[in-house]
Amino acid sequence: MKARNLILWLVAIIIAFVVLIWIHRKPPVSQKFAPSNPNNASVPSTASQNLAASPGSNAITVANTAPTNISPAQPLPSKEQQMRKEYSELNNEDVVLYGRVIDQFDAPVASAKVTGTIQVNNGTRVGSDKISMTTDGNGLFTISGYKGKALGVWVSKAGYVMATTNTRFVYSLLWPASERYIPDANNPTVIKMWKLQGAQPLVNINQDFKIPFTATPISFDLLKGQIVPNGGDVTITVNRPAGEISEQNPQNWNINLEVSNGGFIETSDKEAAVTFAAPESGYQSNGTFGNNNGPSLIDRAFFIESRNGQIYSKLRLLFNINKDPNGFMKISFNGVASDNGSRNWEATVPQ
Repeated sequence: MKARNLILWLVAIIIAFVVLIWIHRKPPVSQKFAPSNPNNASVPSTASQNLAASPGSNAITVANTAPTNISPAQPLPSKEQQMRKEYSELNNEDVVLYGRVIDQFDAPVASAKVTGTIQVNNGTRVGSDKISMTTDGNGLFTISGYKGKALGVWVSKAGYVMATTNTRFVYSLLWPASERYIPDANNPTVIKMWKLQGAQPLVNINQDFKIPFTATPISFDLLKGQIVPNGGDVTITVNRPAGEISEQNPQNWNINLEVSNGGFIETSDKEAAVTFAAPESGYQSNGTFGNNNGPSLIDRAFFIESRNGQIYSKLRLLFNINKDPNGFMKISFNGVASDNGSRNWEATVPQ
């Protein structure tokens, strides 16, 4: 009986304690939230916002300021877009050429056909534009009204062949100023043509020699393709230091070229290809040509007058020095010769 009464008292005490806690519990503090921004756009913080607090209040009032419109950041141009812009600004220049066509006698070539190809690469189009016209009675022509990067010109007329090596003109500002063409109406660009007089037979020269090194002069007969004791057409003397000559052991060396009873004019392969008559003057009897880059060869082109004006040759000379002091030198002659005293090389006109 006593145990039962004790349990009832404990239950009553627990219930009374719980009721007492519930009566004295504080209500939760209500919080006010600003209405949500349906666009999820943040209000920019600016110096014009007014922040004020009323006396005795902890509230802060924000002035109702219209948000500032901010443009989204523009994406950076791609590398391809940058290149196109650069090409359109620098590679799309006015193409203008004032030209004058003359022959080997400085006479104007009238009614010659002038064809041109304009190279285009302006970031929008890559290709070429074709143009065609004829020279007037004074051999003059004008190309204008086009835009592009460069211009290539070719002139043709029956009975004539081109005798100018470079007829490409660059206008693009991407090229160095020294390589760009500047048109001048008062100073037309001269393009030379060769008026054919009638080809005469020529002797072909295609000779290769492999010779042990010697410091003694070596004479060559270009017509027979032989080394001769004296005379001939050209004589070569090799000046070589002792020891090995190689890329690992480069040494200065040279050859002396001499033409007895005549002389030579140094030229280039391109110039020789469009020269259809031997020059009348300007020959020198001898000269020295060197190479100090290891075993690299000497590669030169010459116009040669020999045997007191009986032989006129246009010739390419290739010379390889011997790497080993006891090795062999290699010498090649390639070209043509007129063997009857004529300067006529028209047989070399491209067919």
